[in-house]
Amino acid sequence: MTYPFSDEHQLIRDSARGWLSTWYDAAAKLPKIYDGGLGVDLAAWTDFAVQQGFAAISIPEAYGGAGLGQLGRAVIMEEIGYHLFASPFFSTCCLAADLIEAFADEATKARELEAIAQGAQIIAFADARALNAGRVTGVLDASVADKILLAVPEANAIALYLLPAGQFDIVQNKTMDGLRNHCSIAYDGLEGDAFARCAAPDFDAVLRVAQTALVHESVGGAQRCLDITLDYTAQRVQFDRPIASFQAVKHRCADMYIALESARSAALYFAVAEAHEAQEASLIARGWCHESYFKVAGDAIQLHGGIGFTWDYPLHYFFKRARHNRALYGSPQSDYLQLAHYLTGTDG
Repeated sequence: MTYPFSDEHQLIRDSARGWLSTWYDAAAKLPKIYDGGLGVDLAAWTDFAVQQGFAAISIPEAYGGAGLGQLGRAVIMEEIGYHLFASPFFSTCCLAADLIEAFADEATKARELEAIAQGAQIIAFADARALNAGRVTGVLDASVADKILLAVPEANAIALYLLPAGQFDIVQNKTMDGLRNHCSIAYDGLEGDAFARCAAPDFDAVLRVAQTALVHESVGGAQRCLDITLDYTAQRVQFDRPIASFQAVKHRCADMYIALESARSAALYFAVAEAHEAQEASLIARGWCHESYFKVAGDAIQLHGGIGFTWDYPLHYFFKRARHNRALYGSPQSDYLQLAHYLTGTDG
């Protein structure tokens, strides 16, 4: 196994890929979930999280997890992206778990993180600092969540609440990516106390790392788009030759490979970054990985010709996920602008 992964990481990857390959191939999963409207395969998530134990990958051992941190999470997120697994792993095991681990007291961490590691609950994160017509938008998996982790701005702090999802008015939004549960929520008062309060810069730093875990999903999705394209161009014959032998096709595939591998490098730089490098590494990874996925997915569709645009062919699902990842937490341009301000020490 190559740096920075260990043999243990490879075993986890092999296990996850084997299980997800079966899920992906079973009874045309993607169209069924896309048309079903929920955006999550809850039955499969229970098996993945509980029986297979993958929800515990990055949870510390002290709270019932495997303790494999960012690299363990990277492996799972890549495989989720490669198979477009419709699950609440990112919302629960990345966003919610990181915020709870960083700011909750020991009793809350022991209770909530152990439940996440056991696959016993789904938690959606909602950032109430950005309201749209009185609603918190961009809340992933809220309509299937057991609890909502809500960040509410106060005078000199961010208050964090962990409340039953039933306390909120939840609306699932119809978006381009029907394989993701995308919601908005509203509430009229909060029935419960905040489990933690933290300074806004500390909150932003933890949230940035949690959100950046999504880059690994983009790397996995880009890899799948390239694999599908290489397989297709090797079999598609034109003028008595596989189109993979045409120079223009070779050049485009080479460009896709370069975009993929540079994105993988950026994602791994983020995964192994020390604390003092985290902000720079996350901005680089977010700016480059999501944009690269979008480019690779678009090129894949073009290299397939007419079939690439058809509803029954899988590429459009990956293209929609790439477009969604690219816009979910701001544009690549905004990440690069923040990076420029950070590196030059200017405000922005």
